[in-house]
Amino acid sequence: MEAGRKADIVLIKNEHSPVSFPLLNPYGHVAFQAQRGDVHTVLVNGRVVKHEHRLLGIDLAAARRQVERTVDHLRTTMGEEAWRQGMNPDVPQTTLLDNPYTYTDYHSDSTHTRRESE
Repeated sequence: MEAGRKADIVLIKNEHSPVSFPLLNPYGHVAFQAQRGDVHTVLVNGRVVKHEHRLLGIDLAAARRQVERTVDHLRTTMGEEAWRQGMNPDVPQTTLLDNPYTYTDYHSDSTHTRRESE
């Protein structure tokens, strides 16, 4: 680390979040529990870009309008049928595998047979 360098910093704090407690392991909490709604403040290159859970210095309404125009363009270009198919793709059939190490309602002879000694 050098003196005079600017840092990117993310501060996490959300007193109203159900995942904010208990805080037993701070590193694990940040990695596995914290969500974007828990980000209180963000500094990028020494500049505050988010404070008290709100983005600063951005016209969010203009960004939303641009995204809506992009979606309208895609729907028009693709056609309504292709758009619907892309938004609701066919879900491939799945097969449940037996797990002999957990309780399950799914049984096969290979994993759920009674031993003679029982």
